[in-house]
Amino acid sequence: MRNEIRISVLVAALLASAAVVADPTSDKLTQIEAETMLLKARERQLEVQANILARQNEIAAKQNVSSALAQNAVAGDPVILAVEGIGKKLFATLQLSDGNIIDVQEGDLISNGMRVVSISSSTVIVQKGRQRVRLARQSIRRAAFNPNYPSPGVVVPLPPAAPRGVAR
Repeated sequence: MRNEIRISVLVAALLASAAVVADPTSDKLTQIEAETMLLKARERQLEVQANILARQNEIAAKQNVSSALAQNAVAGDPVILAVEGIGKKLFATLQLSDGNIIDVQEGDLISNGMRVVSISSSTVIVQKGRQRVRLARQSIRRAAFNPNYPSPGVVVPLPPAAPRGVAR
């Protein structure tokens, strides 16, 4: 009987030690899983940051190219009066430095040696030699003061009425 008790105690001790040994193993597996998830999250974060950086570089490159291709207009260049058309078939009405007004479309050659490269609803780009220039829109000019023409809100007196009974 004593042997059976000893064997039971020994078996119980072995089982307890096995449970203790099994417990750290499961803890290690849980810890490894948690670390793996953290590493995957960090890897995804780095991928997103790399994508953001790549997009920022693309935007900066496109801005540099567009600014190099289309420099601002200078005095003496034609001025955009209007852009008309449907879809990709657009026409621009330009005023030349000599005052002449012309209608152009992509590919047209202007009398001053410029070629119309592109027309959009908001811009006209022409090429002078190897340089591309974005034409300016005509600035809206306020009419000069005319003392004979009343300003808005000014009451204009009516001419006196003819007396009754007088033929006109």
